[in-house]
Amino acid sequence: MPCSECGASLRWNQGHRHVCDSERKLDFELFQHREELDAFEAELDHFLATPRGRFEQWYAERERRQSR
Repeated sequence: MPCSECGASLRWNQGHRHVCDSERKLDFELFQHREELDAFEAELDHFLATPRGRFEQWYAERERRQSR
């Protein structure tokens, strides 16, 4: 039986003693949102391939270098 917070496998009589590990909980949350993250990455890649996206990359790098 999985923990609803972190996805760890638990025995049916162990649930009340379980304490979620924060890293495992974060990994589980990322796993649950993997389709949204994949879609975001695809949209970002598409944007960065456009002239506007290339300009934004260039400008961000320019600003980063000037702020040093």
